[in-house]
Amino acid sequence: MKDTSVLTVAQVAVALHRDAQTIRYLLDNKLVSWGMSFRKRGSKRKTYIIYADKFMQETGIKIVESEVSK
Repeated sequence: MKDTSVLTVAQVAVALHRDAQTIRYLLDNKLVSWGMSFRKRGSKRKTYIIYADKFMQETGIKIVESEVSK
């Protein structure tokens, strides 16, 4: 079962008509309040968390998983 309380960078990029790198930039620089990014100690990769409820409240955009192509 997929967790529907969080969104992926790809889902948000499609919904906002932006590329994934732009969404990562917004999260990395704390320019939006509906998500965050962090790097685990010793890791080179970042993790991105986007809260579905907060994203929907602030943007008015509801993302349904079936809207995202895989």
